[in-house]
Amino acid sequence: MKSILLSISFVFLSLTAVAQTDYKKELAEPMIEIVGDDYVIEEFMIIRENDTSIQMYLKAQMPQDCMVHRDNLIALTTMFMTKLTDEISVNGDVEEIDNLIGDADIVFKIFVTDDGLQIVITANGETKRETLSWKQVYEEM
Repeated sequence: MKSILLSISFVFLSLTAVAQTDYKKELAEPMIEIVGDDYVIEEFMIIRENDTSIQMYLKAQMPQDCMVHRDNLIALTTMFMTKLTDEISVNGDVEEIDNLIGDADIVFKIFVTDDGLQIVITANGETKRETLSWKQVYEEM
């Protein structure tokens, strides 16, 4: 299982590095920031399809004292982003950006705790949540 996560992580990192014009800068930046008592990963992107564009924001957050290692936060976020961008890129172009330009059209938040994770999706004024125990997460993989 760890090798699958590692493979997915390397695929995502290599795709991200290729898409960036300054790969050295991209490789030197940490994926995780420490904000207060939490580890935080933030990703921003614009999806273009036909004549429309949608701005997307992803935030993954986990307490520093969580029993889950911070590398697994990276792996979970990478798997989620890879699946998401694979789904989106079939119909449109995905461009990573450094920061939001105004407000995001779709917001994904992933909260990781000792007991499991919750994914919150907000779009068009509606919010949907899915909460999974670690047992459920591993059974669904």
